[in-house]
Amino acid sequence: MGWTGVQYSLLRVGIALAVVQVCLTRIDGVDPPVRTLLLLGLPGALALAVGWRDRAVTLNLLLLVGGLAAFVDGAPLVMPRADVVLTAGLLMLHACVPVTPFGSWDARARVDPRGEWARPVWTGHLAWAGLGCIQLYAAYARWGAPTGPRFEPGLAGASLLALPLVAFFMLALFRVTFRPSAWIALTLWQIGWTAASGPDPAPFALLLLHAFAADPGWWPGRRLRPLTGPATDPACLFYDGDCGFCHRSVRFILSEDLGTPSELRLRFAPLGSETFQRTLAAHPDLDPEALPDSILLVTEDARMLTRSAAVLEIASRLGGFWRLVALVGNALPARPLDRAYETLASVRKHLFTPPADACPILSPELRARFDA
Repeated sequence: MGWTGVQYSLLRVGIALAVVQVCLTRIDGVDPPVRTLLLLGLPGALALAVGWRDRAVTLNLLLLVGGLAAFVDGAPLVMPRADVVLTAGLLMLHACVPVTPFGSWDARARVDPRGEWARPVWTGHLAWAGLGCIQLYAAYARWGAPTGPRFEPGLAGASLLALPLVAFFMLALFRVTFRPSAWIALTLWQIGWTAASGPDPAPFALLLLHAFAADPGWWPGRRLRPLTGPATDPACLFYDGDCGFCHRSVRFILSEDLGTPSELRLRFAPLGSETFQRTLAAHPDLDPEALPDSILLVTEDARMLTRSAAVLEIASRLGGFWRLVALVGNALPARPLDRAYETLASVRKHLFTPPADACPILSPELRARFDA
């Protein structure tokens, strides 16, 4: 599986938002004791979002969503609404994933940013099978009951289109090579259907299940900007060794480059180091005073990228969700992105405590990627 810590932490935040949605949509019209219990789901969702006491919080939220919220909907005599079923399913899947991925509160002091964390492969298979069954049932229900407050006659053909898509999706359960294209097709169809059929709490949790069934490793990292000359040394990221935010940014890159091909992985060195001085000497046309004091990326063909251009190039090499971020960012005007970067860079040293060493605290294996 190509899941990395921060990518999965973003998915965990989405699951927490689904819990908030389930609780808030059921507060009106219930007795005060039930309302109080539902409101307890909000701090629980916050704890889940930041990754604090993950396993215990998840199991308690599962009791809240699968028990109390389902009871509000009429269980056991009446089937709970789809958002409860989907959110409870997401919490059960999340409970099977190891705790403390990078990006969670409980992993903040870990020396190795990636650690031993890895999402089990079987959870992706289970999510894939469950999603296929849910979409198959939903497609049959839309086709068999073309009535309802938001149903439009023009949506009938779109509901029939889902049947071959779901069939292809289920086939990909056994032919893994089909999964990227099957996932893209069904996910785009679900987004289009949601936009056409109107707002509903359930599609948000359903799209989170789509995300859980995906594998970021399907989209490995690549260069955003092709080489313009022969490759010499590996690309190197120079960073501010006195900045706590920069140290955490380097740890973030090291935790997320699981999908980066070996030839695209970055080396690191502090600004002002001997390696940096040698790089400047090889570019006599550059004015050192004009360079930013935060990060500087030197690519394999000796180009120097700064500000948003450097950030987008790094994101493209990480792969997965970050590659999508890079593609979107590259389509936007550079000036507002640079202005946003400079705003963050101007306050970065106030965000975290200054480090004691120019190199982040890392395992010996990762320290080998740093130059003096």
